Amino acid sequence: MKTTIPTVLVGFLLYLVTVPAPAADSGIDGHWFYMVKTKSTDPAREAEFNAWYDDIDIPDVLAVPGFMRARRAVHKSFMELPELDLSEDEGKYIALYGIETADIDKTIIDLYVGARKMVARGRITELLKVTEANYYRKLTGYPPATVTWREVNIRKRLLATSPPADGRRYVYIQKIICCADGNDYKRLLEWLKDSYIPGVMEYRAITGVHAYELYRIMEVVALEPGEIPHLLLVHELTTDVIQRTVLELSSLAYELVQAGNMEELFVEGNDSAVYRLMSDVKPD
Repeated sequence: MKTTIPTVLVGFLLYLVTVPAPAADSGIDGHWFYMVKTKSTDPAREAEFNAWYDDIDIPDVLAVPGFMRARRAVHKSFMELPELDLSEDEGKYIALYGIETADIDKTIIDLYVGARKMVARGRITELLKVTEANYYRKLTGYPPATVTWREVNIRKRLLATSPPADGRRYVYIQKIICCADGNDYKRLLEWLKDSYIPGVMEYRAITGVHAYELYRIMEVVALEPGEIPHLLLVHELTTDVIQRTVLELSSLAYELVQAGNMEELFVEGNDSAVYRLMSDVKPD
């Protein structure tokens, strides 16, 4: 049997590509984000795949210094929104890791070392296929880490005191293709911070939205670095009617883009998708 490296480090053995960013000083020092898309190589063993991911891979990753949070979610398809569907080559599952570190390159290596230990200890599975794995630098967003779910939910008047059940929580992920020009990039980031994020936070179903800048690509890619979507927007949603929520959010975003004259800069990639949250874990 061919040995399989664990989820988050498959790509490390293939490529480690640093994507040059347009000049900008708006990043949040020490805060990083790792997004990994995966799928099971055997649909008949989906439950086994998820058990390995939740019970073995996530705890081992969170044991690496700097990894502060791990969320897993599964793709949600919509009959009336085919543009949010994934192709067969894309991962059905997504893992979102929050990282706090003063040296992200060392943290990446630490995770690689941890993955090698997983291999040596037999904590692996042949069911894993990674379709995308990228590191991002946090730029801006709401809520900040100091704000609790309780405070957000009181502000939004969605819930009285506690976080929502996982079955009602979703993430809507967009990739934004911008910008070749540094001034345009700065303008877009200022608009995201001052207009877009405050605007969408007024929508009742939004409990958080964050912007990230692409830092490293951790898998083989066919595109040139300049063609890869440079910005990532992660919207956190709480709703019982997800399709209607996405439609209303898309309409609101369109209005904000028009109001800010951002049509030429806020250009969405072709792999936006909605995922239903399965788990949300932080290390002890």
